[in-house]
Amino acid sequence: MARKLYIFGIGGTGSRVLKALTMLLASGCKLKNHFDTVIPIIIDPDTSNGDLNRTKDILKLYQEIRNQVNQPDDFFSQEIKTINGLANKSFVINPDYFQFQLNDVDMNTFGSYIGFNTLDEDFTSSKDDKNFTRLLYSEQNLNSNLNVGFKGNPNMGAIVLNQFTDSEDFRRFGSTFNDDDAIFIINSIFGGTGAAGFPLLLKNLRGNIDIPNSAKIRHAPIGAITYLPYFALNKKDEINSDSFEDKAKIAIDYYNRTIIKPNKINSIYFIGNRGNTKHFEYAVGGKEQKNNAHFLEMAGALAIFDFIENIDNMSDRTEVKEFGIEEDTEEIHFNHLSLKDQKEIVAPLTKYKLFAEYLKTGLPKALNISRWTKSNIKLVNKSKNSFLDKNYFESSEYKIQIEAFNQHFIQWLEEMSENKPAFIPFKNIGWDDALNLVKGKDIKGTKSFKFIDIENCKLITNKNIKSTPEKKHTTLIKIFGRSTEKVLKQKKILKKED
Repeated sequence: MARKLYIFGIGGTGSRVLKALTMLLASGCKLKNHFDTVIPIIIDPDTSNGDLNRTKDILKLYQEIRNQVNQPDDFFSQEIKTINGLANKSFVINPDYFQFQLNDVDMNTFGSYIGFNTLDEDFTSSKDDKNFTRLLYSEQNLNSNLNVGFKGNPNMGAIVLNQFTDSEDFRRFGSTFNDDDAIFIINSIFGGTGAAGFPLLLKNLRGNIDIPNSAKIRHAPIGAITYLPYFALNKKDEINSDSFEDKAKIAIDYYNRTIIKPNKINSIYFIGNRGNTKHFEYAVGGKEQKNNAHFLEMAGALAIFDFIENIDNMSDRTEVKEFGIEEDTEEIHFNHLSLKDQKEIVAPLTKYKLFAEYLKTGLPKALNISRWTKSNIKLVNKSKNSFLDKNYFESSEYKIQIEAFNQHFIQWLEEMSENKPAFIPFKNIGWDDALNLVKGKDIKGTKSFKFIDIENCKLITNKNIKSTPEKKHTTLIKIFGRSTEKVLKQKKILKKED
């Protein structure tokens, strides 16, 4: 029984959580209960947003890599598709297909969008009334450009986002929805796009009878994670982070009255951070809004795994959950997570970290020297030559897909380590101490990358991991999935049951 999970990521926070989820899926984390396909759907009017476009690029790279692996069973094992790919049975990879398109927001002010200038100043001789509209929206609201989002104003977002349920993208979503599929929504409660988009989207999912398969969608399991303030801005202007908490309190009261108490959703997760918060560079939107990755965004991805794990045991009453760690600390390691979360991510992240660091630091020493990287060895049958030779590692597919994705992965971990609270489960490593990578897990004896080389040499002739011209990354992805796991367990960095 194959099942699909549709994930709506609303606003900048939605994009950043989707990025974290993609990194976990790439490392080998898997959804339970037969959910084999994830469909990310980004809703954001700020089409030039740095966070949005970085996430779309990462999702595209994930698809490209996975498409070149034959039956992936570890790294990149979870399938990620777009609504367009599902609806049209298309294999075209286009990052724009991950985003729902909103009409009339490019280079348009909010006033122009609502037709403010066409209203009459004199209400006595007209049904229109500009002055009444001015009571609802400030001059700053009316003159605000929509191509950078709603600048923390959900009263604007609620008007503009109301159109997406009438879009062709939303109809495609409905047409691809089947029995046993599920929905998850990501939003922040203290901004403009997310705070407005979540209740509006949920209302349509539960009540819009014009959506294809509306009955299936109305009764489907729906979960959401709502972000309370978890960062501040280093400047006060159109967006003032001093107002985040007050906005959040007002929105929570509204959510409680309209969503939680009426049981409109199966599970809702809340997460936030007070006090020890890093100040981000101020940006109202556009390419300058490219915030560093935060641990809480990875925690949001973990909420998705929890939702799916418990999906078949949900009642009709809304369940409210919060995320916490075992100890109040400014520097989070793996052992600060719950045992459940450790079991979910420690082994996959450690394996992929070792894989990415090997290709960055260890490969230059092994290339065309270690047996698993050579394809011109005399007295060896051609069929037993390595697919991971110099030609492969110099190929465009390797450089623009594997190298690019791994650079995003390493950067993602680095950004979380520099944020507050910092997520620093790994040490800085080199060739000689590569296996000593997990904090709190000091190992004895030799710790170099040579153990990976040894295992790769044993595995390179395995027919089950053989690449083909159509599936060029099969050997690389599968050989490192196996070799990293074996070495990390031999050195007792991972437990045998991980």
